[in-house]
Amino acid sequence: MKRGFTLIEITIVMAIMGTIMGASLLSIKYYKYIQNKIMVDYNCNEVISFINNSKMYCKENSCSAVITFDKIGNKIMLDRGLYTVNKLILPKNISLSDLTGTQWDDHFLINRRGATGDAGSITLMDNNKKIYIIRMGVGTVYVDRE
Repeated sequence: MKRGFTLIEITIVMAIMGTIMGASLLSIKYYKYIQNKIMVDYNCNEVISFINNSKMYCKENSCSAVITFDKIGNKIMLDRGLYTVNKLILPKNISLSDLTGTQWDDHFLINRRGATGDAGSITLMDNNKKIYIIRMGVGTVYVDRE
């Protein structure tokens, strides 16, 4: 009696292993997609919270301040006069892509009432080059995401 496997047995084992490997690769791809989506949602909400908290800070302290967007350093800072009150550093897989507004360059002013004088949008980009836009309206107290 010979010891070993027949060609049919090896073929069946290879087919089962191929099916399991294919399913696991699809699961890993979906996991990375979900992980990226959660990270982007979290960071968009962090930017919105940062801006809303900055507006509340100005309103509560009856002071004006400037929110500065540093695209190179990938961070957002709240500056009051010569010192930085607060800053938000975005992770490497999320980047500040673009800022638009009629008076925006890389910053915008928040007045003593916690309002801004200009509407605009903040564009974030993830690793997959997908764009997420945060819009801010004139005279509104809070910021929201599309």
